[in-house]
Amino acid sequence: MTKQITRYTAIAVFASVLLVANTISFAEAEITHIRYKGQSADASWYFEQDEVYTNVYVFATDSASRQKSDTFTDSVTYVGISQYKLGDEVCYEYEGEKYCWNEYVPIQEYFGYGTITSENFQTQGRLDGATLDAKLTGYDYLTESDHTISVNIVWTGEGDYSSGKNSYHYRSGDYMYNGNNISFYRQATATGTISGDITMDLGSSSWSSLYNAKSGYIDVIHS
Repeated sequence: MTKQITRYTAIAVFASVLLVANTISFAEAEITHIRYKGQSADASWYFEQDEVYTNVYVFATDSASRQKSDTFTDSVTYVGISQYKLGDEVCYEYEGEKYCWNEYVPIQEYFGYGTITSENFQTQGRLDGATLDAKLTGYDYLTESDHTISVNIVWTGEGDYSSGKNSYHYRSGDYMYNGNNISFYRQATATGTISGDITMDLGSSSWSSLYNAKSGYIDVIHS
């Protein structure tokens, strides 16, 4: 008997394998450590178009420091873009049953980080909203080339306000984002576009948030 695993299940299975592999080779991974506090916003998009699957993650803050510095002087943003398609069918047998899915074929693994000004990232009211209008140059690890993009994102705060300690772990292709913050925060909806060397109409975010962080950090790990 053959069981056809859905593409979403296959992606989840493959992501688990990648996570194990990344843990094994963690010492060889490239890690960017960002500490921050103050007004911040993030958002993630996941969508499919013409059988190409896209993950986008955007983060912006008005007060950050790179690595272990205690000087929080920079407004920064970073953008991670991962794209892949499903390739040939892969099958294996387990306890007398055959399981099949399509292999994961990466197309793009882009990461861009840049210092911005208060004009590039602006927040409104008591976590009512935020806007990001910035240009940055990043690197595509698959094509081994630089790409300059313009990012235009609008956040709109929604729902109740909360406070406390938040932790999250997010994976996109060969990137892993581990974060932790103590903050006053609010869920949001984000919409936007990316233009320049990479062009995307992002539409509405899969999830997003606005927060005023007392302290926080993000580790961006490229395996």
